[in-house]
Amino acid sequence: MSRWIGVEGNYSLLEERQVAYLDPYAERILEWLNSHPGLRTTSSCIGRITLIEGYWPWERKGNSRIVFKTHYPITPAVLALGISQPFEPLWLKVTGPIVHFRAKTPECAAGLLDAARSEGFKHSGIISIDLEGSEWCCVVEVTAPTQFSSPLKLDGVIMASGVQLAVLARRANRALAEGRRRLARLAWRVRSGLAYECP
Repeated sequence: MSRWIGVEGNYSLLEERQVAYLDPYAERILEWLNSHPGLRTTSSCIGRITLIEGYWPWERKGNSRIVFKTHYPITPAVLALGISQPFEPLWLKVTGPIVHFRAKTPECAAGLLDAARSEGFKHSGIISIDLEGSEWCCVVEVTAPTQFSSPLKLDGVIMASGVQLAVLARRANRALAEGRRRLARLAWRVRSGLAYECP
């Protein structure tokens, strides 16, 4: 799904829910990630390319907002169209996959983390532990380091045009593909078994 948010702004909660639909290409990967009896995914994003209007590309409060989002490769025409709109400042940003899991045991969580880190998800970790009463004791966040951002328009100055947009689109698409490649390898390892015994 590729989606432009209205130039007028003020997009609704309904539109935000629509943007959060299941990512394309994610179904098979999620099947593999959930094939292990000791693990269940709770949320996932397989990576995306966005255009962000805001002072910094990482801000999510105040006047910052996503004006375009896609899980597919982009063309230079997408970037040119974004620049032609009254979005200011405007950034191109690629974010890698992020998946949250519940694990039945600490051993399952450790096995997942070992597999994730060996596939390049070095910023992953256990974000909560509940050893009393819950069947699923640990929440694990698996995050890819595959990131890329570039300014498109700053202080009224267009930062890229022509062949530069082609270079940026190509680099963004490569970053998106690299994150998916790592996630697919991790999913295959989870499906094939983890290093630690899990129920």
